[in-house]
Amino acid sequence: MRCVDETVFMKLLLGELSPTESAEVDAHLDTCASCRTLVAEGLRAQSPDLITSATPTEPMPLSPRREDSPLEKGTAVGRYLVLELLGAGAMGVVYGAYDPELDRRVALKLLRTGALGLDMEKERAHLLREAQAMARVSHPNVVAVYDVGTFGQHVFLAMERVEAQTLGEWLKAAPRPWREVLDLFLDAGRGLAAAHAAGVVHGDFKPANLLVGGDDNVHVTDFGLARLGAPTTRESALPARTDPLRDKTVERSLTGGTPAYMAPEQLLGETRAGAAGDQFSFCVALHEALYGARPFEGATLAELASQVSSGQVRPPPNGTRVPPWLRRVLLRGLARRAEDRFPNLEALLDALQNDPATRWKRGLQFASAVAILATAVGLTHAVHTRGARACASAPQEMTTIWGPEQAAAIQAAFTATGRPYASAAWERVRRELDAYTAAWTTTRTTACEATRVRGEQPEEVMAWRMRCLDNRLADVSALTRLLSQADARTVDESHRAVKGLPPLSGCSEALAPGGATLPEGPEARERHEALRATLARGRALLATGRYAEGVTLVEPTAVAAKRAANRHDGAEISLLLGELREGAGDWRGAEAALFEALNAAEATRQDAVAARAWTLLVRVSCIGLDEYELASRWKDRAAAAIERLGGGNELTRVHLLTYSGTVLRKQRRFEEAVALQEQALLFAESTFGPDSLEVADVLLELGSTQWVHPRLAEARAHLERAATITRQALGPEHPEVARVRLAVVPVLRDQEELKLAEVVAREALGVFERTLGPDHPRVYDALNDLASTLVVQSRMDEALPFYERALTIVAKTDGPESYGASVIHANLGVLFFQKGHFDLSLEHFLRTIALRDKSRGLMDPSLVSPLRLVGKIMSLKERYADMAHYCQRAADIMLLQPDDSSGQWTLSLRDLGTAFLKLKRPTEALVPLERAVAGWDKARPEVGQRTEVKFLLAQALWESGKDRPRALRLVAEARIMAMTDDPSEKTLPLIDAWLAAHKVR
Repeated sequence: MRCVDETVFMKLLLGELSPTESAEVDAHLDTCASCRTLVAEGLRAQSPDLITSATPTEPMPLSPRREDSPLEKGTAVGRYLVLELLGAGAMGVVYGAYDPELDRRVALKLLRTGALGLDMEKERAHLLREAQAMARVSHPNVVAVYDVGTFGQHVFLAMERVEAQTLGEWLKAAPRPWREVLDLFLDAGRGLAAAHAAGVVHGDFKPANLLVGGDDNVHVTDFGLARLGAPTTRESALPARTDPLRDKTVERSLTGGTPAYMAPEQLLGETRAGAAGDQFSFCVALHEALYGARPFEGATLAELASQVSSGQVRPPPNGTRVPPWLRRVLLRGLARRAEDRFPNLEALLDALQNDPATRWKRGLQFASAVAILATAVGLTHAVHTRGARACASAPQEMTTIWGPEQAAAIQAAFTATGRPYASAAWERVRRELDAYTAAWTTTRTTACEATRVRGEQPEEVMAWRMRCLDNRLADVSALTRLLSQADARTVDESHRAVKGLPPLSGCSEALAPGGATLPEGPEARERHEALRATLARGRALLATGRYAEGVTLVEPTAVAAKRAANRHDGAEISLLLGELREGAGDWRGAEAALFEALNAAEATRQDAVAARAWTLLVRVSCIGLDEYELASRWKDRAAAAIERLGGGNELTRVHLLTYSGTVLRKQRRFEEAVALQEQALLFAESTFGPDSLEVADVLLELGSTQWVHPRLAEARAHLERAATITRQALGPEHPEVARVRLAVVPVLRDQEELKLAEVVAREALGVFERTLGPDHPRVYDALNDLASTLVVQSRMDEALPFYERALTIVAKTDGPESYGASVIHANLGVLFFQKGHFDLSLEHFLRTIALRDKSRGLMDPSLVSPLRLVGKIMSLKERYADMAHYCQRAADIMLLQPDDSSGQWTLSLRDLGTAFLKLKRPTEALVPLERAVAGWDKARPEVGQRTEVKFLLAQALWESGKDRPRALRLVAEARIMAMTDDPSEKTLPLIDAWLAAHKVR
């Protein structure tokens, strides 16, 4: 497969990869180091449990697993990939793992929750805090902890992988003189002292936690029970004398540590482990290493506790070579009371080097050399890690924008709206924000490290990417602030809120050359920051469907940017203005803003902005302006812009394919339209998943195309699948589900399943009324569809009040002169026409024409149908001059169109010719009818219409006396056509009647 792109990455973070996709990703990660880095960092950054814990939560494996089962090879734990199982103990499991970021092997320890006997969440948080503390320790004699995090219910530590044996194994491998043993412990003691200096206590110092390498260099490890310094009050004393289970083992204490090495105060539960306790454990381990036995006897915990409490240290074995002075040092370190031991570990180490016979001159020299070496190692480590630390601020920056406080505020705001789906909406927003912010954190860190750690990226490129990511962070901030003040409408639109955030791929290194430097001077920078703030706020308003408010906010800034010739920022602000105007239904305003964006974007080489602007222009020109020829041109420009961008921008690609199919549908090129939208569907399914809302959007358009085609069974299947996906994602009571379900109603009507169509329309109406209120625009949509379904059933009297209520609502919401009002007036005109109430019908059709003249212009294609229907009424009233007037307007409009997308080119010419024939002006009828018969390569006449216009032309020729022989030939041709290739049951009897009347055989 190709490298993991942003879409696959986001699906992985959201847990939306299918099993097949998961397998493909796993296989790819085995071979691609850069993708392993991306995935590992992203999973580590994700925090999907912000409400219940301030501690970042973990990514889960790509497939479910039992908590106690070993991890499979390739499992991502944080940024690390599991390679093999190394070992397991009471407190955790250790794996060999790979760090793709720094291309090295590490030891990965997963600490077991439940081992400390605490509440699961409390213990998990506790272990995480202590592991994070241990990561602060850096010393040559301490196994370095590179990273800590959480995985499932576990806390993990990524540690330096040391190829070594334990102290016990080292002691058994060969006889060890006491001086060699002491030298090794002094090194271990220095590592332990470094931990104390960092405020970290080991809590479980013992021989098993000392690793000795091939060079006899010792490393202290397994600070899994490390505690943060100061002793605490007693939490749970060990009931050594009352719990019989405690008498069976001395291996593990529930308060942390191994009892055989624990200080009395820790063993008896008087306090947690502290530095003095580590000193005691150190001396126990050293005693065991020197003498071959631990200082206190006891086969059970009770016996051990008794011996330790009494301070009864066993005597040294006979024949020992360990000098008495060394034993005296050990006995002080093993004192019963903490205050009787050495003041700190450094003092103990000094005493252990103070051999009365030699004063350890040689040892001091060696110690100095080790100290110098440690300093050098520390400096080298600092140089290597300073850059990494400088790049580690991304999680902290994000926490101030998206953390527990913000999440709680948004959840409360959503709940307060009372929407029945508020909880589900909140969970979706939380999950998607977690994924986006985790991806941001990863992108920010890797962008920084590419320059500061790996040196692969120029400083100026990093600076541009950081500014770009700062802008994305501002977008998140604006959105979370808006969501924390959510009203009911915001909740309704929230399912698309996070998806509306600009893609992080726009901040990639490949796009950096298109960026501009920051403006110079305080005033210019202040204007720039104000514009960026407006952009962030405006995008949040767009994402939550508050279009009019967004236009009011953004419009002045766009005008100011244009006046200041600020083309770089002007491109983005104009694009946003175009998006907001399109959402608000201001199609011409959207078109103007999008062209402003394109001019600025192409001048400043902002390909991502240009690609989005061209793509949206396709929709605006097609759906809003009915300018299909232009829309077809724009789709080619959009495709070129997207191709120039390269990878990523998947949602824009899906939109372009979908909109392009819609353009073809409007041009009545149905097969091509279906093919293109099926391609969009496959791409959306593979990119976003088969059950995503992006797929539902494509299905909605594809179903609409197939309905018009018509391929009713396929249209219904696709629309019902879209409704199912939306219902599963948002819940049955969400208005978006009702909107998608309502799209099935026209298909059901055409399938003559009128009762089911009525049921679906009534159900959608009920959802809209319950969730959005009785006067919401969606309500009049449902009322319109319900009334139209009733009209088809000839239930005119039942339909009328629904249309009238819809007209009342649209007047309140969109305005009495809106396009929506013109639609309801047109449908009322049809209703009254079918009832035979021609005066009322004429009134509504004329109102429709007046509204569209005003809102869309005198030559708008949407005028053709009502103009023709007015002409029909005038014909019925025998007002043929008026008929000719309205039919002439309809024909004039159609003759100006670049195509016959509405299928009315032939009909409008036919109507005009008919009007002149009724006026007894056959010569004037010849022009439109000759044109209709000649045809047009873009004309889309329905079956029987070519037969009809040929017969009408024959009548005009006969009645005008211009060419009666030709008239007879045309009549004969029309009769054959009516019976063969262009059948017309209506026209054939008329032809026969004309022939009979004119005594022509």
